[in-house]
Parts: sequence; C-alpha cells; structure tokens
Amino acid sequence: MIVVKNPQKLKQDLTSNGNTITSIAEELGYSKAYLSSIVTGVRNPNEKVAIGICELLKKQFEEYFFIQSVHKKITKK
Repeated sequence: MIVVKNPQKLKQDLTSNGNTITSIAEELGYSKAYLSSIVTGVRNPNEKVAIGICELLKKQFEEYFFIQSVHKKITKK
C-alpha cells in the first residue's frame, strides 16, 4: 500500500503555484474528491496517482510517499 508521508506538505506543494486541488485533479484525470482525500490523509493513493503527482511536481516518489507492507492473515476454514 502506498502511503503519503506528510499530507500537509503534499497539499502545500501541489497548490504552491496558484493551482487548486480541482485543477490538479482534472490534469491527473481524477475527481477532486479523490485527490482531496489523498492530500488530507483520509485515503491512500494508487500507484498511478502517486506517480502522476511526482511527475507533475518533478519530485522523487520517496519525497512524498512510502510503501507500507501489508500482510494478510490466512485463516483455515
């Protein structure tokens, strides 16, 4: 799972050039609600969104995101 390291910094960097979350969401091809939930830390981005954000900001993935290992518990029936 991809997790945002610092949602506040991500939002600040995305909107620093006078852009809005709405305009960025449109540019990336996602809804404003989805992007807003990512930059507020409510949801985790999928890989396409994370890469799109990094390309848009011309930054490395590690600056904004990290990959958290998710282990599923297998139960016997």
